[in-house]
Amino acid sequence: MSKVDRLEWSRKVASLNELIKGFQENPNQEHLDAAINELRSYAEAASSGGIEIPQRFIAK
Repeated sequence: MSKVDRLEWSRKVASLNELIKGFQENPNQEHLDAAINELRSYAEAASSGGIEIPQRFIAK
């Protein structure tokens, strides 16, 4: 995994974590929808090869 790929992966994870934290602090539909949309975006990028996920984070 290149440095650029690691940086992009870290950014996606940080963004997802912030949205989940926002939902935990203020559980409403808007925050839930934002977190779900970010999760879908992350999953689509991983599935299409648009983002490489480190092996240690892949469930088997």
